[in-house]
Amino acid sequence: MSLEPEHPHHGGHKTGLSWLDLAIAVSALLISMTSLIVTIVHSRALERMADANAKLVQANSWPFVSYYTGHNQDGTVHVGLMNKGVGPAKIETIELKWKGVAYRNAFDFLAACCGYKPTQDYDTGSVDVLRAGQEGNLFAVSPTAANQAVRDRFDVARISPNMNLNICYCSVFDECWKADVVRLTLERQQVERCEPPAVSFGLPK
Repeated sequence: MSLEPEHPHHGGHKTGLSWLDLAIAVSALLISMTSLIVTIVHSRALERMADANAKLVQANSWPFVSYYTGHNQDGTVHVGLMNKGVGPAKIETIELKWKGVAYRNAFDFLAACCGYKPTQDYDTGSVDVLRAGQEGNLFAVSPTAANQAVRDRFDVARISPNMNLNICYCSVFDECWKADVVRLTLERQQVERCEPPAVSFGLPK
């Protein structure tokens, strides 16, 4: 018995019509390319949506720290910080200067600017985290007769040109900004992190 040799089978099914085979191959290629394009476009759309959501979350957590001063009804002069943003502000560093000189505490600052004497009535505050809309006093001078001269001299219109209050603060996402908040501006310089100044405000006398 003689066996006929097997012939190899070639892949693919052909119709025998060259133009129809070509049309089928081109159609398959177009379908594959279309699927690839749809996948890429969908992936990029998801990336843009994720970026937009991340920016929205950050915008809803954005802090904006500003400076305030004023007089209470009892005559107390106070100076502090306010968060006018929509998210908490972590106050990382504070630098308070008068005529270019930095002071470690309000005692020395008030002595330089306004003739404060240690025997006078005086309060200090502490500011570390401010919620949206929250205020925090840095210091206040009470309305005693001995403090009248200090309060008179501590007029924001008089001291602001010679005063600098440099604040560096961060959001809950550790995005950080710094500014001299005595200068009334919406501009804030974004920084990678808050570097401590040579002389930090808030240390005890």
